[in-house]
Amino acid sequence: MKKLLACFIFLSFISLLPADSVSKFLQFNLSSSTTRGIEKSNTLFAGEAGFAARWFDGLVGIQGYEDAFDFTVAGEGYFPFANWDFDEARLALGIGSLYHFQRYKDISTEHDWIFDSVFRYHTYTGFTLTFRGGYSFKMSRIDALADYVSPIWDKYPSAGIRIEKLFSNGLELYYEHSTHDLYRYPVFCTPDYILGAALNMDSGLRFGGEIELRFSDQYTTAPYCNGLILRMTARYAF
Repeated sequence: MKKLLACFIFLSFISLLPADSVSKFLQFNLSSSTTRGIEKSNTLFAGEAGFAARWFDGLVGIQGYEDAFDFTVAGEGYFPFANWDFDEARLALGIGSLYHFQRYKDISTEHDWIFDSVFRYHTYTGFTLTFRGGYSFKMSRIDALADYVSPIWDKYPSAGIRIEKLFSNGLELYYEHSTHDLYRYPVFCTPDYILGAALNMDSGLRFGGEIELRFSDQYTTAPYCNGLILRMTARYAF
């Protein structure tokens, strides 16, 4: 209930932001975890709301299926003294933070915090390069051991890169490589890859699809694909 209340407050907040200086969106996702990984053969539903302005942006999202529920809230801010405008592009540096909550029914509870720096290069022809690097903190509690063992703490570096291109006809292509996605935060050395495409319409509607791959121990031993997710997205920007 607290997570749903936070989503409602966030939606109310972004609806009051001035439309001429802030872009806002609502998005809904339908994902299939296919037959790979420990969450195989599941259908996941998710919804996100967010906003973006020149100096800051934010996002809140929830995802769930029969066995798990996730809640994520994130935000970024850019420094006016580390911002450079060129004739055809903008370069900006900033900082960001993220909190993620996950509940596996009758199994475990997880809390994740990320604090990072943000580098963004955006051209006025629709190309955007974003790099994030920082540190993550994770607290996990196992239901079966809760009365005997203290919560488990982990800390490890986090990083990600995202490349986007929006064409004049509304076609959007993007690629992301990161240590996590919006709702899954495995311990370091389990990288995530996302490749997607979308069509943006003049009405503000955006329809897309993407493929997500997750590998175990890719940087240390022989990599193993432990996750393959197919996802459809629908977004309304206003």
